[in-house]
Amino acid sequence: MSLNNVINCPRCGKIFIKIRQPVCPECVKEIDKEYDKCYQFLRKKENRGCTTYELSKGTGVSVNQITRFILEGRLSIENAPNMGYPCESCGTMIRSGKVCDSCLNQRKKAIQSLQGEARRDMEQRDRERKGHLYRSGHDEQ
Repeated sequence: MSLNNVINCPRCGKIFIKIRQPVCPECVKEIDKEYDKCYQFLRKKENRGCTTYELSKGTGVSVNQITRFILEGRLSIENAPNMGYPCESCGTMIRSGKVCDSCLNQRKKAIQSLQGEARRDMEQRDRERKGHLYRSGHDEQ
C-alpha cells in the first residue's frame, strides 16, 4: 500500500484507501442505495414520463448524482423522453454528450476565431520577416 492511495473521500470527506472506487466504501453503499431509489421510482408506471428534476424530488437524490448515473450508463434515458441532464456549460437539459448544441457551436466558433487570429499573426510575422530580409539584402549592396 502506498500513501498515494490514502485520500479524502470527495463526497463525505472521510480518509480512506482508494483501491478502485473514487469514493469511500460507505459512500459507495449510499450511492448504490440512491441508484436503487431512482430505479424503483422509474419502474412505477406513473413515473415513467418524469423529468430528471421530478426524479430528484421524488427520490431525494441530487440532480448531479442522477446525471452521473445517466452518464455512467446505470440509468437509461432511451425510453424516458422527458429525462435528460444539464449541459456542462449552460445548464440546458440535454440527452447526449456533455454540452448542448448551442454551447458546442459557440465553442467551435471560438476555436475558429482563435485559429484565424493565429493564422493572421503567422502571416504578419512572415511578411515582417520577409520585409526585413529584403531590406537587409539591399543594405549590403
